[in-house]
Amino acid sequence: MTVTTSPAAVHDRMTPRARGLLLVLCGAMFLDALDVSMKGVALPSIGAELGLTTASLQWVVSGYVLGFGGFLLLGGRAADLLGRRRMLIGSLVVFAVATALGGFATDGPFSSPRGSSPA
Repeated sequence: MTVTTSPAAVHDRMTPRARGLLLVLCGAMFLDALDVSMKGVALPSIGAELGLTTASLQWVVSGYVLGFGGFLLLGGRAADLLGRRRMLIGSLVVFAVATALGGFATDGPFSSPRGSSPA
């Protein structure tokens, strides 16, 4: 014999703290998805503004993907060792600082000088 629970019974198990946690985690995932989406849309503007060639733009994308994947693995292990809350807050701080530094970039590492045509 199976016991079924009504949706109302499941809803009652969501405490205000659990709802707040769900809201924070959904917000963090939204920021992550928004950041990934903006990279693809912004690549032509990034290349034009910083004087990057198409090959250099591929390095931007590859560096982002490799860094994201590496930090995802490292962050999972660090969360096991240091705690999930501490890692979430720390990673959001690192994300904010890296985003701010990226916003202040004036040229790319493989950019050609302004006014000259890319090779």
